[in-house]
Amino acid sequence: MINKVLKEKIPYLIAETAYSFEGDKSYLLKQINRLEGTQVDCIKFHMLFNSSEYIVPEYEELNRCLDGWLLERNDWLDILNKAKLNKLDTIILTDDVESVNFCRENNKLVDGIEVHAACINDLKILDAAIKFSRDYNKVFFVGISGFEFQELSAIIEYLEDAKLENVVLMYGFQNFPTKLQDINLSKIPLIKKAIRYKVGYADHTKYNDVNKENLIYTAYTLGANIQEVHYVLGEGEERTDYITGLSNIRLNNIKEKLINIHLSIGNVDFRLNKGEREYLSFRKVPVYKENLVKGTRLTRKNVVFKRVKNPKRQHTFREIEQFYGKVVKRNVEKNKEIDYRDLID
Repeated sequence: MINKVLKEKIPYLIAETAYSFEGDKSYLLKQINRLEGTQVDCIKFHMLFNSSEYIVPEYEELNRCLDGWLLERNDWLDILNKAKLNKLDTIILTDDVESVNFCRENNKLVDGIEVHAACINDLKILDAAIKFSRDYNKVFFVGISGFEFQELSAIIEYLEDAKLENVVLMYGFQNFPTKLQDINLSKIPLIKKAIRYKVGYADHTKYNDVNKENLIYTAYTLGANIQEVHYVLGEGEERTDYITGLSNIRLNNIKEKLINIHLSIGNVDFRLNKGEREYLSFRKVPVYKENLVKGTRLTRKNVVFKRVKNPKRQHTFREIEQFYGKVVKRNVEKNKEIDYRDLID
């Protein structure tokens, strides 16, 4: 499924768990279970094994948190197997090289790999993730917010030089929560126009922001059909990364609305669909202004336009004009729809 959306415009919704689980494996398993029966497509996990590779010892506050948040390999195997059993795609945001190695060893459980915008300068992680994506044909996600266009161009060039094809650039200002004036969704179509890779939208607005869902739908209409929204078991319940998180019910509602938006936008096709053809039945059609006898020549004066109950055909704009000057080959009645087969030279 995840590879399919790279070539199409169908909405694809990622439930981002972040570190809201706070080291509690059962919390992640409950999150997976609650997505069963929803239309959410994918669940994303942050994976880290070696905190010393991620943060300096002097950052004591975060170190204390990470010490209690890290899961063992067997825990992650249980979590990913459960996600696949529930038919969810999986994305791993890798915060160290060991997590990339874990993905390599268990590549059948992983559909996509991501490098956070905060880790983009760490080429050791970036190169390992790129190689994994290329070797196993997995989708490569990279956060692109907070970059000047020149730096973004350099990142894209690096990915292209690495011969990566299945790439999604995730746009979304990642402070918590994001202020409305900082989001700047107008960049999405500009990035899409300038860069050949797929662009997605990562929402980071507050869970109870009245504009939250509208921003998601707007991002979709601007071309970001891959959407990522933070996911928690209980909206507003204080825990790590809770401030932007939505429940499984809210996520499902968002996906349903995205599907409806997708259906209403349709595809770029100037051929009329069934609904449009049915609408044309309300159009006025040419009818005879009066009774005409066989041999009468058709002119503008004996034609008027009126709505009829069940038109025999769709009369296109000014089509009737090519039949002026022809004669009717049988007697015709007033207010009857003109049948062009009754007209001869």
